[in-house]
Amino acid sequence: MTLSVDAASAEPLRTAGPAAFRRWIDGVDLLLANAEEASVLTGIDEPATAAEKLLSTAGAVVVKRGADGAVWRSAGVRVAVPAEATDVVDSTGAGDAFAAGLLSAWLRGGDPAAALRAGAAFGARAASAVGARPY
Repeated sequence: MTLSVDAASAEPLRTAGPAAFRRWIDGVDLLLANAEEASVLTGIDEPATAAEKLLSTAGAVVVKRGADGAVWRSAGVRVAVPAEATDVVDSTGAGDAFAAGLLSAWLRGGDPAAALRAGAAFGARAASAVGARPY
């Protein structure tokens, strides 16, 4: 069994304090954060560099960069994938869909690049439709 955490939202991270959040999740297998969340947690604006710094907290770190794709960092592994092209209708839920695709591929034994590509595909599909709203 593995433990993964999604940083979820930048403002609550600011409120709780980056150091406190990092203590709470210390030792998780996988940390997912978007670029803003990674910046809040590290004080570093460049996503790949922020991911590297977060390796002191998690075994692997994925930073989602929206239209710029995502990066994976873990011991000896540095992978980046582009976002999948799509006509964005609504980005609500795209990050959660990305996480679902990534985790599904990773837990089935996919390597980091395959996991990132699966996440990008799921995220693009979610962004191509209206999401998280009542009909």
